[in-house]
Amino acid sequence: MRKMSDSWLKIKEGKINFQCKLNYCSNSCCGPFAGINENIVNIDNRPFSEIVLSEADINRLYDNGYSQFIETSLSKQTNKEYKKMALYPDGSCKAFIDGKCSINEIKPTLCRAFPFYFDMFSGLCAITCEGFSDKYWSDLGDYEECFEAARKMYEFWIDFYTPKKEI
Repeated sequence: MRKMSDSWLKIKEGKINFQCKLNYCSNSCCGPFAGINENIVNIDNRPFSEIVLSEADINRLYDNGYSQFIETSLSKQTNKEYKKMALYPDGSCKAFIDGKCSINEIKPTLCRAFPFYFDMFSGLCAITCEGFSDKYWSDLGDYEECFEAARKMYEFWIDFYTPKKEI
């Protein structure tokens, strides 16, 4: 287990030791994502490789002619339908073509947030990524879009599992 003092994620003086490598990354798409920790299980027992889509994501994909990348699934716990990106059996996204994300400009909210996410116990967290290095220090504000996407996904899950009251 990694000690806190050995953390690869650092923030100091308004800067973070991260710089997204974009097209120069050896993993130009960060999936399939296997999960953060073997001790974390989602309530629906969905694989962590699923890229769940928000309503805005679905609309963006439809509006841009990419409906073939949308699949419907059913929550085992709530019996609610949700939309997700179509994946190959190995968990990789079907929009990942020729080693690149073919929909990068309109990618889903979950992908926009990567490698960041919010945890209710820890606050801002990140998944290991080659963009983290003490060689790179970026202004936290440079990743405001990522943090906002992570916030939107956090809210998506709260709404998804909150029963709707009948009026």
